[in-house]
Amino acid sequence: MRPTKLIDILDEMNLKEDQVRQHIREKLDKLASLIFDVDKESSELIFVNHLLEEIIEGKKIVRPELEKCNRIFKQYKEQVK
Repeated sequence: MRPTKLIDILDEMNLKEDQVRQHIREKLDKLASLIFDVDKESSELIFVNHLLEEIIEGKKIVRPELEKCNRIFKQYKEQVK
């Protein structure tokens, strides 16, 4: 059953946003660990940690930042193999 009151819709939207933020945070934690295992002083690690701090503070992460994280993940995933 779909919510009919605007407040219910807003609550549903906030719940989904919280779930997305949590999922992104988990992925960024995984990426930070991967980078840390390879290079503890890399600029990529600083970048990812900065994004994690922003998510914790409730700030929005934009698509280009996530795309950069995807490129970093691919780069470090190859180095671990």
